[in-house]
Amino acid sequence: MSLTVLGVVRRTLRLFGSLAAGATPDADDAATALIAFNAMKRAWMGTLIGPRLSPAPLSGTAGQAENGGEYMIPTGAAFTLTAPGNPRAGARFGAVDANLSFNSFNLTIARNGRLLNGAASNYVVGAAGADTRWWFRGDTGGWVLEADSPSLSSAIEFPDSVIAYMPYMLAVVMAAEFSAELTPEVSAGNLEGRAVLARMYGRRGRGQPEGPIGLYQPAQPTQGG
Repeated sequence: MSLTVLGVVRRTLRLFGSLAAGATPDADDAATALIAFNAMKRAWMGTLIGPRLSPAPLSGTAGQAENGGEYMIPTGAAFTLTAPGNPRAGARFGAVDANLSFNSFNLTIARNGRLLNGAASNYVVGAAGADTRWWFRGDTGGWVLEADSPSLSSAIEFPDSVIAYMPYMLAVVMAAEFSAELTPEVSAGNLEGRAVLARMYGRRGRGQPEGPIGLYQPAQPTQGG
């Protein structure tokens, strides 16, 4: 599958009956859909994916991140923040440029043996005010930067098992904008998608069992959307 954002948007608009098969959304609909898609992803973080981040102070020139921490990086020298060790799927951490000084004193995210955005190298932040947050994707064994998708042609950073539900979940976000009624199929797909995300990446207490995902299975769109 591995759809782009455009593939998900096309499928969503077809669920509304707003787009013919094989057609491309017009500029206004495309812009609206991209905003909604990114808002949807941001809303997942700390709710369906991993813990909400809690502020944590640091000092010196190096520190160790832990799951759930959002670290206030000190100024005056370059700083290295090491990603959490032995992360579970859905683990999250972040770093804040509280002094707006990353342009003068770079922040380096040390990968701690894991990939960072698919690369086997440390990640350097050199722009003032460039706060950075990461979540851990267990199936690839790497940390993924929490960021908006810049365009409809962007690849999607989630596995196909999540992408399959995205058109239904996006439909719920966009329904009011398009004055669309949600069908039982769309509502069911949205709920199942949320269950899949929570099961794969949600924060769970020690020893808490995983509940069943359910029986609904969305249609599998092709690459063309």
